[in-house]
Amino acid sequence: MEKTPDFDYAKVPYDYVHCFHHQCPRAAECLRHLAGLNIPADVPTVRCVSPSAWPTAADKCPHYRSVQKVTLAWGLKHLLDDLPYNIALDVNRSVRRLWAHTSYQRMARHERPITPELQQKIARILARKGITTPPRYDYITEEYDFR
Repeated sequence: MEKTPDFDYAKVPYDYVHCFHHQCPRAAECLRHLAGLNIPADVPTVRCVSPSAWPTAADKCPHYRSVQKVTLAWGLKHLLDDLPYNIALDVNRSVRRLWAHTSYQRMARHERPITPELQQKIARILARKGITTPPRYDYITEEYDFR
């Protein structure tokens, strides 16, 4: 396999585990393998799956991560824009309780994305208040899930 031109290695977390098992039947669809293929020349060391830990059955690999991109939401500035004031207060309180104060602030300032799981929780909070429109975030991106 070759390097992927649209893969941005700068988004790979510093301590992300890479995989170099090129004969694995799932290598083409594994994010760890994709990261391993795209290491730039200026990165001298990385964490990787030990060859002794490579499973004999590829469908049982505990290290596998899908290359499927996920939808990440960024920012909470517009979440309450179209809501009546009394409902917006309740929604704001409920949403803030989902995270510690620091995490909430980081998400509000676009320093940390709102994961699909958290997006679902926010949508459920709005649904409980009778809001049927989807939540409004500052912007949405499609990215690899390096968790």
